[in-house]
Amino acid sequence: MASSPLSSFLSCSVCRMLSQNPASLDDRGICVKCSVLTALEARVTELEERLRRCEGQGSASYSEVAAGLAARSRSERSVSKPSPAACPEQPGQDQDRFVTVRRKASAKHRHVPLQEPLHVCNRFSPLSDDTPAELDTLVIGSSIVRDVKLPAVKVRCYPGARVGDIEGNLRLLKQEGRRFRRVVIHAGGNDARRRQSEVLKLQVASVCELAKSMSDAVIFSGPLPNLVNDEMYSRLSSFNRWLSRWSEENGVIFLNNWCTFWGKPGLIRRDGIHPTLDGAALLAHNMADRLRTLN
Repeated sequence: MASSPLSSFLSCSVCRMLSQNPASLDDRGICVKCSVLTALEARVTELEERLRRCEGQGSASYSEVAAGLAARSRSERSVSKPSPAACPEQPGQDQDRFVTVRRKASAKHRHVPLQEPLHVCNRFSPLSDDTPAELDTLVIGSSIVRDVKLPAVKVRCYPGARVGDIEGNLRLLKQEGRRFRRVVIHAGGNDARRRQSEVLKLQVASVCELAKSMSDAVIFSGPLPNLVNDEMYSRLSSFNRWLSRWSEENGVIFLNNWCTFWGKPGLIRRDGIHPTLDGAALLAHNMADRLRTLN
């Protein structure tokens, strides 16, 4: 008679799992997994018992503390308190086992009233020719003039501004009653991307007329060489040549930056548009030279 195919398997007495490996069962006929679970259950039972004992001890101790506090409160109420006139409290007297200590105010924490700011001035400033008493010169333009530093000159930078934006800001200054001796305008590079050369020329004429009405002299700073692509280079080069002719015919002083920047490395950033710190210093030097001729 053929033997059953399950006769060669060993069975766990707990979970009834079959196995052909005798090492998977212990001497009691229980598999390894059931043995681990049995040990864990016994450990959990032991921990629960210890926790219950700890909670019972904590409740007893809490009740004892509460009873002690109640007895102390009853004893304090049974004793009459002395009147303040008969027994005044003295500094340092023991009150409910706490000692009152009065400390003297430390000089470190003493409140010091804020002093008014001291205004100082250089009495030798009238002897200097490079620092006039008032800011009578305005430099206004796009982000090209961000790092331009000139003594006694007000620089207003409007990143991304077009010629129309510069005209709007000048109109606001005029409405405030501001008037300058000289106004330097640097704009037009952002307008060249719009490919509207004739519109740009009309806007330049309009902003220069507005600047003339609020200053004694107007200087238009020409564009820098644009190295982004051939189209922008061609448009700005043509705009620079037109500015040089138009400025001379309309009483506007033209500042030719193209010649001073062209062919000199390290003056234009990697974006091909904005000047480096050395380029901004050269632009400021060009403006200072032209302003010096107007003194």
